Amino acid sequence: MNAMLLLSIAELLAGMLINIFIGKLAKWIFRKDGTSSRLPLRVLGIYLIINGASRIFHI
Repeated sequence: MNAMLLLSIAELLAGMLINIFIGKLAKWIFRKDGTSSRLPLRVLGIYLIINGASRIFHI
């Protein structure tokens, strides 16, 4: 497999895991759980999903 494809798959999985476990990550990183602490994680997760999918499908 191509190294770029493996990186893209890892990026896609990381984005999905960030969005699934966003509550636990927000509490662990920011020591609180609220809308303001979840926003950077949500943006990062969506960015990783879009970037990984676009590289996989060459969009």
